[in-house]
Amino acid sequence: MGMLRHAIAGLVVVFGVSTAPASASLPSGQWPLATGGSLRAPLAWQQSTGDGVVVAVLDTGVQTDRAELRGHIWTNPGEVPGNAIDDDSDGVVDDVHGADFVNGDRTPADDNGHGSHVAGIIAGHGLIRGLAPGVTILPVKVLGAGKSGNAHWLAQGIDYAVARGARILNVSVNGDGVSEELESAIRAAQSAGAVIVASAGNGGRDLGATPSYPVSYPEPAVVGVGATGAGGRRAPFSNFGPGVDVTAPGEAILSLGLQGLAYRSGTSMAAAYVSATLALEAAAAPGLPATALRDALLGSAGAGAAVNAAAAVQTVAGPVAKKKAKRRHRRHRSRSARHRTTHR
Repeated sequence: MGMLRHAIAGLVVVFGVSTAPASASLPSGQWPLATGGSLRAPLAWQQSTGDGVVVAVLDTGVQTDRAELRGHIWTNPGEVPGNAIDDDSDGVVDDVHGADFVNGDRTPADDNGHGSHVAGIIAGHGLIRGLAPGVTILPVKVLGAGKSGNAHWLAQGIDYAVARGARILNVSVNGDGVSEELESAIRAAQSAGAVIVASAGNGGRDLGATPSYPVSYPEPAVVGVGATGAGGRRAPFSNFGPGVDVTAPGEAILSLGLQGLAYRSGTSMAAAYVSATLALEAAAAPGLPATALRDALLGSAGAGAAVNAAAAVQTVAGPVAKKKAKRRHRRHRSRSARHRTTHR
C-alpha cells in the first residue's frame, strides 16, 4: 500500500477512539436517546423511525449477521449470491450485502468493530436501539483492522454507495492529506444528491489551523460533526472550527462491539447520530432533496450547534402534513360536490 499511499499525498485514515467493556446498565450507555437528551429522540420517533431509507456506512465494515441489525442490512437486488458472476456489472462480484475496497472482495466484514458500532447507533434494535431503527444499512469497507486506509479506497467507497442508491453516507473517517480523487468523488456524490456526514476528528484541534479531511472539504454536501458529552459541552477530544457544522453526542456511547456490546467515544459516534437524524427526515418527507434535508438539520440545531432530531424531522414533516391535509380537504370538497349534484 506504500506506493498508493504516496500517490495520494500521504493521506492515512486514523481514529482516536476509546473503548470500554459493555455494562449491564444499558440505559446509561444510550443516554443520547433519553427523553431529556438534546436529540429529543422519543419525540422524533413519533414522526419517523427511518423506514425505507438506506444509509451507507463507510468504515471498517459491518457485522451483517448481528441480531441487532437483522433485517436492516442492504441486499443487492441485482446480484445472485455465490455464483461468482458480476450480475449487475458494477465491477464487484457477488456484492450481495455491500463491498470491501480494502481487500477487494464482496464481503465487507468488520474485523475491528468500529463500523458495527456506528451501524448500531444508526439502526440497532433489540439489546440496543438506534436513533433510526427502521433504516437499512449499506456496509462499505474502506478501513482495515487497524482503522487505517487511504483516500483511494474511500473515494471508491463513495462512488459505490452513491451508485447503489444511498443518499446519506456516514463517513466516520479522518486524514490530514488532500486528495483530488477523494474530492472529485465528493463532488460527484453531491451532484447525485447525496449528503456526506463526516466526523470532525478526535485531535482536539482547531480545523482552521490544521484541517482534516474529508470534513474540511468546502463542498456543501459535506456535513461536519463534532462531539459533545452528556452535559452538552464539546468533548475534549473533538476537533472544532471551520467545517464543523453541527455537534452530537459522542462520549461513552453504547453500541455493538465485535462481541456483545461496547462503549466507544469519538466524533465517529456523533456522526452516526447525525446520519440517523437525516434518515428520520428522509423517511418523514420522501422525495425531499438532500439540500433540503441538510438545511432542516442545520436550521434546527440549538445551542452549540447541537442536533435536535425531533425539530429537524418536524421541519420537513410539517409542510408534508399540511400538503396531505390540503389534498384530503380537496378530495372531501370534491366528493361533497358530487353528492350535491347527484341528489338535487
